[in-house]
Amino acid sequence: MVKGSAVIEHIEADGTKKTRAARAGEKVFATDAIVTADSSDVIFEVQRARMEIQQNTRFVYERSDADKQVYVQHGNVWTEVSKIEGHRRFALRTPTTIAAVRGTKFFTFTDGTNTGTCHCEGKIAFKNLVSGKEEENDRDYIMYYRDKKAVKVTVEELKKIGLPVGHNHSELDKGSIGKKNNLSPAQMKKMQDYVDKKFAALR
Repeated sequence: MVKGSAVIEHIEADGTKKTRAARAGEKVFATDAIVTADSSDVIFEVQRARMEIQQNTRFVYERSDADKQVYVQHGNVWTEVSKIEGHRRFALRTPTTIAAVRGTKFFTFTDGTNTGTCHCEGKIAFKNLVSGKEEENDRDYIMYYRDKKAVKVTVEELKKIGLPVGHNHSELDKGSIGKKNNLSPAQMKKMQDYVDKKFAALR
């Protein structure tokens, strides 16, 4: 599915880059990038996974073999991976983190300052690529990363500061992964201010 304006960037065997408009049903190959514009969303599907690539996002389908991997260079992606059997895995990489999953749902965002993941379902194995620290997440919280530092925001903390608790991360009115995010700009700023304070408290 494509809503709004998005392009697919493909590198030919001779190294030349070709760009074409993204359309529903379009095939995407390993190393192709999907780039979305303002108010635009793409639903990208690959075996056992579905991703909502949200507005102003650059997303690369890095590896298409049994161990699939995607790269969110910047922007927001909501990912749903059905259960993967055997030794296969699905990984989502950002400039500073990598998350490996076998069956889960999670929301990832990266904006140049913050990289974060909201754990919605299942289990995620995180690695901070800057510090090398690894952590397994099977609880309901949000992880934020800045360089070598990381903080988590729990459900209890969200309730304490008066923010709604839920996993509505879609930008679509009827998204195939879940419900639409209805947080107001004021609520989003309140969340960011809280995270900034948590990072400031770290030594």
